[in-house]
Amino acid sequence: MSLLRKAGIGFAGSSLAALSVVAAGPAAAVESGYTVHGGFVATGGDLYGAMAVSQSVGKVTYALNYTDWNGADAAAVEACAAGDCRIVVHFSNACGAVARSDDGRFAGGWGPTKVEAESAAVSALGSQGPNLGSSQAGGKVVMAECTENAR
Repeated sequence: MSLLRKAGIGFAGSSLAALSVVAAGPAAAVESGYTVHGGFVATGGDLYGAMAVSQSVGKVTYALNYTDWNGADAAAVEACAAGDCRIVVHFSNACGAVARSDDGRFAGGWGPTKVEAESAAVSALGSQGPNLGSSQAGGKVVMAECTENAR
């Protein structure tokens, strides 16, 4: 299985005052054929997931096992039910995670396993903002989920 097939994109998120978690359900049957998304070629049988964050409501939501990027992204944002909800990570045939720093920032990461996704999310916290010589804030994983076919 190539790394490109397991590709996902992670984006750093903003801080939230409170935190809650909501999930969206899986999509119907997997379609045949392929789709191109952000340089990633998806083949029939691929499953997609997404995680979203709302700063105003304090939610982290996820959607798993969708047959396309748009479905997973839309379901994660819809589950959030807030106007400012945005995707912080999406992934295919893999795992995604969201971490929160001690100072309240959020970041997303992905990987072929849950452990690797969690590590990527915590590492992404260190890449946010300028390093002003102070120690990096610690981070804690607040959510980690995998598509059914994560390897």
